[in-house]
Amino acid sequence: MKIKFQTDATLSKDEIEVAIKAMQETETVSKLISYLNKFNESQRALIPVKTEDRIATIKQAEIIKIEVQTTTLIYYTTKNVFKAKGRLYQVLTNLNDDFVQVSRHGLINLNYLESIEVGFAGNMVAKLANNLKADVSRHYLPELEKKVGL
Repeated sequence: MKIKFQTDATLSKDEIEVAIKAMQETETVSKLISYLNKFNESQRALIPVKTEDRIATIKQAEIIKIEVQTTTLIYYTTKNVFKAKGRLYQVLTNLNDDFVQVSRHGLINLNYLESIEVGFAGNMVAKLANNLKADVSRHYLPELEKKVGL
């Protein structure tokens, strides 16, 4: 990948124009476009979670993992466990790049990942802080490996 900077006097002081050139639009190009679109969006430090009796705010940095069971989201944090209604894909859009989807029903925070091990039936299991575990689907394993730098 080549990266270069060009000045353009026709642009205003705060205006930036980014052009991506490639032979064709690949997955890498799509991810780069998605990253650039998210770059200007401010990441929320707090995630609002509507439980049965209140609306709680959870610091992203304290979330270890999030699981979904039917329509119930379960947030495992360093201090508590919160249950709320919702969809996993909607939560993922509000989280920063420290989070990765490891299965159809789970997300983990890479900052709390201790190891990835082979489970009983040959599947992979992510061992997390606070003695938590998360099943890792073979479909999501390559993305997890890429995020941890393998």
